Amino acid sequence: MKAAAPDEVMVVDGAEPETAVWEAPGPGLWRRDDTHQNAPTSNYFWHVFDANFNEGIRSASKRYGLLLDRFDNRNVRGWIYSQLRPVGAPEKPGGLPPRFVFKLMFRVHPELRRRRRAARRAVAERLWRRDAERWQDEVRDRFRARLKSLQSVDPTRLDDPSLRQHVDDVSRALSAGFEAHFSNMMAHWVGVGDWATKTCAWTGIDPAAALSLLAGASTASVDPVGYVDAIAAAVRGTPGAVQLLRDGQISPEERLQRLRGSSPEIARALDAYLEEHGHRIVTGFDLLDKTTLELPQTVLETISARLETPERAPLAGSEQRVDRVRERVPAEKQAAFDELFEDARLLYGLRDDDVGPSFEWPMGLLRRALTAAGARMKERGLVVDVGDVFEATPAEVQGLLGGPGPRPSSEELARRADQRRRWTGVFPPLELGEDEGPAPPSEWMPPEVARINDALMFSSTLEEWDLRPRVESTAVELGGHPASPGRYEGTARVVLDPSDLDRLRQGDVLVARLTTPAYNVVLPLLGAIVTDSGGVLSHPAIVAREFGIPAVVGTTEATKRIADGATVVVDGDRGVVLIGS
Repeated sequence: MKAAAPDEVMVVDGAEPETAVWEAPGPGLWRRDDTHQNAPTSNYFWHVFDANFNEGIRSASKRYGLLLDRFDNRNVRGWIYSQLRPVGAPEKPGGLPPRFVFKLMFRVHPELRRRRRAARRAVAERLWRRDAERWQDEVRDRFRARLKSLQSVDPTRLDDPSLRQHVDDVSRALSAGFEAHFSNMMAHWVGVGDWATKTCAWTGIDPAAALSLLAGASTASVDPVGYVDAIAAAVRGTPGAVQLLRDGQISPEERLQRLRGSSPEIARALDAYLEEHGHRIVTGFDLLDKTTLELPQTVLETISARLETPERAPLAGSEQRVDRVRERVPAEKQAAFDELFEDARLLYGLRDDDVGPSFEWPMGLLRRALTAAGARMKERGLVVDVGDVFEATPAEVQGLLGGPGPRPSSEELARRADQRRRWTGVFPPLELGEDEGPAPPSEWMPPEVARINDALMFSSTLEEWDLRPRVESTAVELGGHPASPGRYEGTARVVLDPSDLDRLRQGDVLVARLTTPAYNVVLPLLGAIVTDSGGVLSHPAIVAREFGIPAVVGTTEATKRIADGATVVVDGDRGVVLIGS
């Protein structure tokens, strides 16, 4: 199965999910994205993803001197599989050349020579730090201003030409966000990875212990709490508001409206929160996922949890803990440790800081615009269900709104939606195809190239799929990776679907296949986190450390082995979950 060109439609094939044979979409080894995708992708998002994913990666890779050219992405029955394509590699993957040939290529291959020079500059200038500072000082505010302008437009009040233009405007904002986010990811991975690889080598500590020193540096992870605490303070100061907040006899939507009208202070605090976070995609990475505004019960529960919950001190890398690690660094390396640690703290927070404005927010605004388009199409009989609009391609949406472009029938769009739903909950193999051999060892590379590429691979591996051995599971203990220390006993709440977030209550243990940075809005409710996927630099690991709650990640089977409502003990020090009844 090849990637979709802009005017092609990718649909799930007609095979039966239970008996389907999964084949590699091309030569070599292909890996499924296990940390960002928990269901088959919508057709619209696949086209946006395929068109924009590599822009930021390619430009940043060139500037950093990375040996990564791009990722080839394929849609296999709605699941995204990727294959890393190194610079200068043949289109058909093959084994490594002899060492002397590989080393010679850095002298004769034009692009590899350019990458070596770029890596030398990146190291000398600490390019990762410059990129983070540029985002914080210049780019972020421009993104937020652009999104607030788009957010002020009510797509339901636009005529068809204006709605087509609005969809296009939001799509272009998302495209720019893709480029910014994946460029920033290169900086995040290199800056954190460069410090962590050296710290582990100098001191002998493991990656989880090293990364725990960075806790407290990702302030964006706890940003929603400040907004929620302002609402909670206003609720506490308004007579009758606490009772209204917790009145289960009134629908969540109505309670929010009544709360807003109960005092100017609550209205201001609630509006500030929803203006900044309301339209962000919360439950995943697809246009099919929900925004904060679509989860009113979760908003109410989060506010209620902050009425009486004292602020949690994050697992901050206190001066004493950092000093103890620093003492293990050879004396001649301590100055380098200090400089790299400063960079790592800055870059550690870049991930959650940029993903909201660059991805979650424009995704939510695009979902809002397409939902308005779908409602209009349903009124005209162009779709069977409003949500079928997400199975159209960008060109088809333009056509269905009266512009140029193809106009698939309502039956065709309903068929695509039905096929995608049939494959939801069917998780294909993590890998397809055969490995063509190992990556070139670092010692084959020029030192500056090896340093940059080792840093990237260290971080990306610990984020997306931690290859270190997990703690072994037993009949009563589920093993994973120790991501955030501490021990907590509570009720497991298994979240498999966006609607499950509304069932979270204060003190619950979130059990999920994965989490996204947008989950940060519900984290004040949680006592601990357990995930199927991810490593010690994954999103759930970072936010657990910021909130000071235990976490075990990368269990592979938590959502299968832990029953919803079961009592569990999360041991973030050992990396195990004790499963009760």
